[in-house]
Amino acid sequence: MSNTVVKLSKRKNKCFIACAPGLERLLAIELKKICAVDCRLRRAGVDCALTQEQMYRFCLWSRIANRVLYPLVSFQIEDEKSYYNALKEVDWSRHVGKSGTVAVDFFCASSCITHSRYGAQLTKDAIVDWFREQHGERPGVDREKPDIRINVYLFKNKARVSLDMSGQSLHRRNYRTQGGAAPLKENLAAAIVLSSQWYAGKEPLIDPMCGSATLLIEAAMIAGNIAPGIQRDYFGFLGWRKHDAALWHMLQEEAEAQKSTSDIPQISGFDIDPDAVQIAKDNISQAGLAEFVSVERHDFFASAATLQGDKGVVICNPPYGERLEEKQQLAKFYAQLGRTLKQRAGGWRLALFTGATSVYHRTGFTRKIALECNNGNIECKLYTARIPENRHTDKEITDKTPVAPVLSVSALSPPAEAPGLGQFADRLRKNLRQIQGWAKSVGASNYRIYDADLPDYAFALDLYKDIDPAFGPYLCMQEYKAPAHIDEELAELRLLGAAQVILQQLNCSESNLAIKRRDRQRGGRQYGRLQKTEVFHKVMEVDSRFLINIHDYLDCGLFLDHRKVRQWIGANSAGKRFLNLYCYTGAATVHAAAGGAAETISVDLSQRYLSWAEENLKLNGYREDLHRLERADCSKWIDEYIDAKRPAFDLIFLDPPTFSNSAATSHDWDVQRDHEVMIKRCMAILDSSGTLVFSNNFRRFKLSEQISVSYEVQNKTRWSLQRDFSRSARIHQCWFIRHKA
Repeated sequence: MSNTVVKLSKRKNKCFIACAPGLERLLAIELKKICAVDCRLRRAGVDCALTQEQMYRFCLWSRIANRVLYPLVSFQIEDEKSYYNALKEVDWSRHVGKSGTVAVDFFCASSCITHSRYGAQLTKDAIVDWFREQHGERPGVDREKPDIRINVYLFKNKARVSLDMSGQSLHRRNYRTQGGAAPLKENLAAAIVLSSQWYAGKEPLIDPMCGSATLLIEAAMIAGNIAPGIQRDYFGFLGWRKHDAALWHMLQEEAEAQKSTSDIPQISGFDIDPDAVQIAKDNISQAGLAEFVSVERHDFFASAATLQGDKGVVICNPPYGERLEEKQQLAKFYAQLGRTLKQRAGGWRLALFTGATSVYHRTGFTRKIALECNNGNIECKLYTARIPENRHTDKEITDKTPVAPVLSVSALSPPAEAPGLGQFADRLRKNLRQIQGWAKSVGASNYRIYDADLPDYAFALDLYKDIDPAFGPYLCMQEYKAPAHIDEELAELRLLGAAQVILQQLNCSESNLAIKRRDRQRGGRQYGRLQKTEVFHKVMEVDSRFLINIHDYLDCGLFLDHRKVRQWIGANSAGKRFLNLYCYTGAATVHAAAGGAAETISVDLSQRYLSWAEENLKLNGYREDLHRLERADCSKWIDEYIDAKRPAFDLIFLDPPTFSNSAATSHDWDVQRDHEVMIKRCMAILDSSGTLVFSNNFRRFKLSEQISVSYEVQNKTRWSLQRDFSRSARIHQCWFIRHKA
């Protein structure tokens, strides 16, 4: 590294960093990693404050950003003349010389200037006229590599004028010789790799339809810690009058020294198109990665050979339908892809980025969505899944199935209409009219439609809407076990008949309906596995996203009766420390994080549900260091927390099970017997002005009188149950508990 001494300015400048819509959270994480600064998420970018050194560093190292914009001035305008005059108030000589060159990018909406090309021309005229009046000369225009590029964003007649420090979009890494057919932009490819759950530097990565190899090159650059801007010969600050050449040279040398190509694992690709293979090889060579990334001409579908070596990730961006003439062909293609991957890549993990979201299910893999964004004007999703190894026999799978009944809907052909089925159909139709109207008015996407309204049809019916309208709705029927005097065959006839009616009235596919029998559960069995599909769906509650699984467990991962409590937690968490005991899948924690909680801790004994909670937090882009998950027995954890004299919490959510005798603890739990002691423990670590939200679903529960004497207690049960649960007022009980003044 050079011995040049660089004096760094610590003055921070407000900046806007632009990215493709959908990549904002990835961009924020990257900004924190590279520049150690916080930011505010906006649509298609983030606001932040950066020093000049940080602006340079981010231009060099960002894999996600499009542009780094350094605002010069903002102002309100009334018409074209006021816009022109406001620009002439700026001292442009501070940024470019009179013999320099400029270019203008202009974006406008809902303003008096309606044409971007005219707005760019008006901006250029104002700058040129200012130079003529002040210096008698004017700068030139260079659309490709100007000394400075001006970026103007005019919205509702408010103009924000910035310098584009990147000069050209940062997705241009300067290694692409040719693009090939429909290439991914480099920063989108990097986002896909970063979201693929690939352990860079530790496991192989293969793209069986690699095209021009953009995914492979970006993966190798990530694994080798290669700065994505290291090969670029142009940035927007290089001709800027305030450019610090010594600082830039130092950062370039530092980036060269930080390369670690020895960490690049096996990265390889195939493509059936010989032209694409040649383009890929040229791009890889231009990127300086020919030693580390291999590409061969190969038909992935034709070979029967399995992928060799250590298991890793298969990553691909298969056709969306643009290159296949008919949807039917596309569906067959994805089905064939799924079959081939199972045959050739069993045990590997899949990261598949596609705009053909309506046919992805034909692969037969789970629909876990790791990223949602556009590729050009096509809405796309990145699906991740584990590719099964295909070594289980049918008998082995059957032997692992259920600890409690999950009934098949395929047999929905009762020999005769069940008694009262017409009445049930009428009731369901009435409920749908009422509940769906209410749900739309309050913005509820997931809700209960029916809850044993008719004694002979004793089950609950919950509806969940997938974020992607092409899927769903998902329906979960939870049957309450019929009394002993009810004929079992008649009960099943009613259940299956009701399922038929539900499928018809809600226009739901058979695979999206789960039927479960809810007996009284003992111990941890209410959380036990029913079967093993590992199929998760993404749903929305308020502005947060959650994963649900309707088939594998008795509960789907989102307790709908607690919807209003979670919303209250979100609305009352800003700046607070939040504790979630018996956190289950962390839904309340996500709401607290969304509400601006300064810190959250979520505690549960189940590793599976903590992992689920972790996925829910990641799904919403929340940082692990601020939202900790701890596996522990809640009673023991809280005792240790008290003994350690750690800081008090402002808000605690305590929603324990009715009964538990998990083998992982030395004692059992009974909510009626043990709640008084547990509440007192919680109050011991609750701030004097804080709130404990205590809830449980034991229908015969009685709150200890001692709690009411010792603390300020509000019974919030009726308040906490929204309209879809008004028919079952004892589904849970809820209290707000505070210290007395």
